[in-house]
Amino acid sequence: MTAQFNLTRILNCPPETAWRWVTDPELMRRWSTARVDLADPGPGEKPDTAGALRVVTLPDGKRKLREVVEYAEPPHEFRYRVYDGGPLLLDHRGVQTFAPLPGRRTELRWEVSMRLALPGAAHLLSRIIRGQVGESLDQLAGLVEQVPLDESAPATPQVGSMTPPDMAALFEDADESLATQRSIADHLAGTDDPKQWFARVYQYVTEEMIAAARNPATLGLAHPDWVLSLIPTFHDYYEFNLTAYRTGGAVEDAWAKAWSTAESTDPEHPHVPVMKGLLYGVSAHIDADLPRALAETHRARYADRDLREFRPDYLRLAPVFTAASDRLLADLPRSHKPWWTGLASKINPQLRDAMLAKNGYDVGRHRVKSFAAAVELVRQESACA
Repeated sequence: MTAQFNLTRILNCPPETAWRWVTDPELMRRWSTARVDLADPGPGEKPDTAGALRVVTLPDGKRKLREVVEYAEPPHEFRYRVYDGGPLLLDHRGVQTFAPLPGRRTELRWEVSMRLALPGAAHLLSRIIRGQVGESLDQLAGLVEQVPLDESAPATPQVGSMTPPDMAALFEDADESLATQRSIADHLAGTDDPKQWFARVYQYVTEEMIAAARNPATLGLAHPDWVLSLIPTFHDYYEFNLTAYRTGGAVEDAWAKAWSTAESTDPEHPHVPVMKGLLYGVSAHIDADLPRALAETHRARYADRDLREFRPDYLRLAPVFTAASDRLLADLPRSHKPWWTGLASKINPQLRDAMLAKNGYDVGRHRVKSFAAAVELVRQESACA
């Protein structure tokens, strides 16, 4: 169940100034009861553009929320979402709007909604957070009157123009990659090859990505064309290395480790090499292939844009991996699954994912790092151009 609240304050400054006070972490730390730090800026190296990352340390000093700025239209509307708040937090997002009033004043409206895995907990937490946010806004209202800021409008980074995408062609290319992945997974399964499990989950991820692009409102995708563009690029790295491994060619280290581990044997625990090989395959895809695939796609199709513009969509794709994991777990023999996966899934799929991350590979955290690595690759390429 979703809990939400709305708070409104009248600030004695124009919207341009209010925007800076409310969206710049450095200024926010002067009035917010929760500490806000900029983890990574968005386009224009700014903290208030879509794609910027923030870390919010709650007033107890122990728990942290990791946020992404999803939309920014200065000085009118600012939206953010928590993409990592622990396994019990299913959703947490905020919308801040700035309306000009006579006398160079601003009406600030702050809407917050959240969902938790525990029934009733969202409403209790909502009341607590409402009180903290209300206290913070009271401090802000007093601060803007005491500390003047430059009231010039914030500079908005230039966004490159983009030719309308040929969605039919993008879907055709993605579907072609998917057909090859299905064929590979079916062949490996037919020969009882232990590499089948990564091949199958990779197929599932691609299916879920295509489904998300067909219905972008489901995950709130702003750039479904970008999502589709990534699929063939990822696929090429995967297919090249698998073919090279099967034919005795040169294989990149991360993939060689994944495939050779899956094929190794452990007579006492025969499932262990298979599962380790699966996790090493996931690592090869995310740690080795993902940064360069993101950079390559950006260079080929979106070179006039800032890659960080696409980070909100990238993080919105997280449910794709949960859905693919669900499907793979349903396929795996019982001997290959940790005993607690079924119970954890019934309680909360995010709890299961958190336990898998703790005991194997943290997909969410590694995906965040891989995107940052891709941004750096693009930056280096631009510097050398």
